[in-house]
Amino acid sequence: MKTKYKILTFSFIFALALGLSSCSEDFLQTVPTDSVSTEIALGSTDNMMLAINGMHRTLYAQNPEIVRYYAGQQYVIPLAEFAAGDALHSSTGNGWFRSALQWNSFTDATNNDVTYPWWYYYNIIGSANNIINAAADLQPSDELNNVLGQAYTYRAWAHFNLVRFFAKAYMIGNPSTDPGVPIMLATEPPYEGLSRNTVQEVYNQIELDLTTAITYFEGATSRNDLSHLNIDVARGIAARVYLTTGDWANAASYANAAREDYPLMSESEYKSGFNSISNPEWMWGSKMIQDQTAYYWSYFYYTSNNFNGSQNRSNPKFMNHNLYNQMSETDYRRDLILADCPSTFDDWDAGENAGRYASEEEYDEAVAEYRVIVDNSSNHNMVPYQHIKLSQADGPTISPMDVLHMRAAEMYLIEAEALARQGSNTAAQDVLFDLVSARDAGYEKSTNTGQALVDEILLQRRFELFLEGHRWFDMLRNDEELDLEGSGANPDLYLDGYHQDKPSLNNMWMFRIPQRELDANPNMDQNPS
Repeated sequence: MKTKYKILTFSFIFALALGLSSCSEDFLQTVPTDSVSTEIALGSTDNMMLAINGMHRTLYAQNPEIVRYYAGQQYVIPLAEFAAGDALHSSTGNGWFRSALQWNSFTDATNNDVTYPWWYYYNIIGSANNIINAAADLQPSDELNNVLGQAYTYRAWAHFNLVRFFAKAYMIGNPSTDPGVPIMLATEPPYEGLSRNTVQEVYNQIELDLTTAITYFEGATSRNDLSHLNIDVARGIAARVYLTTGDWANAASYANAAREDYPLMSESEYKSGFNSISNPEWMWGSKMIQDQTAYYWSYFYYTSNNFNGSQNRSNPKFMNHNLYNQMSETDYRRDLILADCPSTFDDWDAGENAGRYASEEEYDEAVAEYRVIVDNSSNHNMVPYQHIKLSQADGPTISPMDVLHMRAAEMYLIEAEALARQGSNTAAQDVLFDLVSARDAGYEKSTNTGQALVDEILLQRRFELFLEGHRWFDMLRNDEELDLEGSGANPDLYLDGYHQDKPSLNNMWMFRIPQRELDANPNMDQNPS
């Protein structure tokens, strides 16, 4: 029998995330959602799905074992945006993420912004490993293939996030020698702290796990809902990985296959708030269970324009002015950024905005739309260039909406970029046109080639994926400096986060290894200052 084990790190135990929520009504009717014993959860294929459901739950659940007020991937998504310069804070608010803006949290080994991601992703890995180990005792079946496909995908996804945060970016370093993160596998119970594998070794393991996951998914039953992982999600993660390592052929191929069954959303769906797992373009998302939500520690609390919490009431988030000014006036994504947004509706109505419209009817329509926005943001501050992309469906509330993890538009962009970088200019132009023309009625197919075409695609990534958790990683892999001159950011608020040299010249882009890991693990080395 394979050994069932728990992973030790930070000198405390990672417990298997079991049954914290269930996406199956059958499970909800028979098993409590707050705890399930290891024997039950790992004793059969059906009950192993409870452990998978627990892993899904960790994407949006609070984790009081280590950092009480952080709630899974809901915290990490904005962490990968707010220090990267496109989604900006208008004030200090109540303090959330201020130290990240100023580049003094992830550069501090004792800060929760490094402690939590390290703990969280290794907890995911530990849970996946326990499931993989337990599966050795079960008879093969389509249902077991589904469980294993998800477990291997989660293990790859977690290692991928760890190596991107805590190591030198693949294409700007020396992956064969750069220290990555420890690889933790099901066959190697690490009762003592492990040393860091190289970046290349980590990516090799990630690719192997994704290949294994896809093989299992090919013989699996269909997933219950979009909270579960499937072959498309595994392919989508693989596309991200290959884009990060510069394997352009595989990036394009996996992205194309991943998006095949997911149509691009309509304009009305795009403007509906990015808040529902029912959106046809979503490939993977977390369905909120309202009696188990994280409330004031949710993604929407940190990012939404109208969640009813002190963080966004006092600190509305806005788009980098330089980025907004590059958007086409016929691009409807531009409508989600209120460039002329005043502090009150009356200020806007009495101002010079009427001159921006071709007719009184157009102006009256804009007034009516803006009135709705103000009504849905009652008691909230408002600032120029404020976004309304992420909105609560029923106006101000403290019940967070569903959380997006992957959608088809990202796959279009990965495919287009990977094709362009291979020199397949016409094919890249075609894929880019398929996406952008769906957002911008005035868009004409690009005639750019080479680096100019790559740059156009990267700019469209910034428009399309704004606030979805990709910007930090794009800056890493493209070796971009951070420069907020002309962005609208307050230099007194952003401090060191106002300008940083590019990652190839600046080790501050690598998160510090948590001090608690260094204290507990004699084999662990810190990142260079």
